[in-house]
Amino acid sequence: MILDKLFIIIGMLLAHFLNGSNVFELGNAIRPDFMVIFVVFFALRKGPMYGLWLGFFGGLLTDTALGGEIGGDNIVYYKIGLHSFSYAIIGYIVGKVLRSSYTENYISITIYVLGLTFVSRLITYLLFLMFFHSNHSYSFLYVSLYNAFLGPALFFLFSWAYRLDGDEVRQ
Repeated sequence: MILDKLFIIIGMLLAHFLNGSNVFELGNAIRPDFMVIFVVFFALRKGPMYGLWLGFFGGLLTDTALGGEIGGDNIVYYKIGLHSFSYAIIGYIVGKVLRSSYTENYISITIYVLGLTFVSRLITYLLFLMFFHSNHSYSFLYVSLYNAFLGPALFFLFSWAYRLDGDEVRQ
C-alpha cells in the first residue's frame, strides 16, 4: 500500500522533470504535458479521488516550475495554483464521469488525451488571463496533439510500470 503510493509519487516527480526538460521539445516551445497524461491515466484507472489529489499535487509541482514574475511595483508575483486547480478539476471530472465509459484501446486513449489536454490548457490559460496577463506563447492545439500522439504509449508504459490490470478500471 505505502509502496504503491511511493511509486506514484516517483512517477509524478518523473513527469514533472520531463515537463521541465527540453528532450521532447519540438520547434518553438512545443512540448508535451506529461503531468496531464499522468493525471488522466490515474483518474481513469483509479477513480475521481486519485485524479483530484494527483491533479492537485501534480499541478503544484508544475506551478513551482513557473517561477515568479516581477510586477510594475517591483514585487515578485508567483503563479501558484493555476495548474493545480485545472489539473485537479480535470482529474476529478474524468474519474467521476468518463471512468464508466472508458475502454482500453488506442483510439479512445488518443481522443481522451487530446480533448482533456486541450480543456486543461484552456482552463489554465483563462486563469492566467484572469489573475495575471495574456500569455501569447501558451500553446493549446500543438500540445494537445503532441499529448494525443504520446498518450497511448505512455498509458501502456504506466499500465506496465504500475501493474494495473484491465479489471481495475471498472471497480
